[in-house]
Amino acid sequence: MRFLWFLAAIVLLTYGVYYGVRYVALPKPPMQVGPEKMALSKKIQVADSEKLKASWYNTPGSTLLFYISPKIMDRTAAVGNEYVTAVQIGSKESLKILIAPDAGRGSMLAPAILEVFISGQQQSEIIDISNVHLQSWSFIAIVKQGRKFNIYVNGNLSASHTCTAMPDYDETQPLAIGDKKLGGTIALMSLAPYAMQLDDIQSIARDTMDTDNKPYLSSELPMLPEFSLSAITGFFTCPGGNCNKNIKPGPFNKWTSIYA
Repeated sequence: MRFLWFLAAIVLLTYGVYYGVRYVALPKPPMQVGPEKMALSKKIQVADSEKLKASWYNTPGSTLLFYISPKIMDRTAAVGNEYVTAVQIGSKESLKILIAPDAGRGSMLAPAILEVFISGQQQSEIIDISNVHLQSWSFIAIVKQGRKFNIYVNGNLSASHTCTAMPDYDETQPLAIGDKKLGGTIALMSLAPYAMQLDDIQSIARDTMDTDNKPYLSSELPMLPEFSLSAITGFFTCPGGNCNKNIKPGPFNKWTSIYA
């Protein structure tokens, strides 16, 4: 009897340690903000200032993750030659995409930057990001830790930059996306109140995208067929539903050819 009580205590202790490590000691997974899928063609508030403050301005570090498939609405000089904001983080940091025509880079790439304003200065610092693919998906993670920014594209480090001073911030402004000069989509945007490591970013990428870097979206998953109660119970009692049942083949169509 004592042995059973001892065994029960060991089991309870094991579960206690497991859940304590999982939900207390380990950092919580990133929190999705905004709808699962959002258009880039208009400005949309994704998270209000309070939600952004709680995650992005965290002293130990923070991470912003999202999938982006941008499209430049008009590649003529008539619409301007400037960088256009795709993601606005408060009012002091923004991810921008160049919309100026440039035959040298091809029609499927666009230069991108992260602009960061510096505390106590009326200027910003520019972090160059490798060309962002147009009309195809890229998984981007922006990791901020003190003065340092690491930017990952599809699980690979694209840019690393240490600012000359601490980044400025404005706790009254939200997280927003979009501009009328851009098209395309942003999906699965998430915030984490800590600086994620490369292994964690790559793990999320593996779990949330296919081999073409396209995210798994619930709105695009195939509809499951309707199952009756008998079909569900039959699945467990007879896997495949073909036990002791003669299957009638056909009907078949006769194949003809002009070469016959």
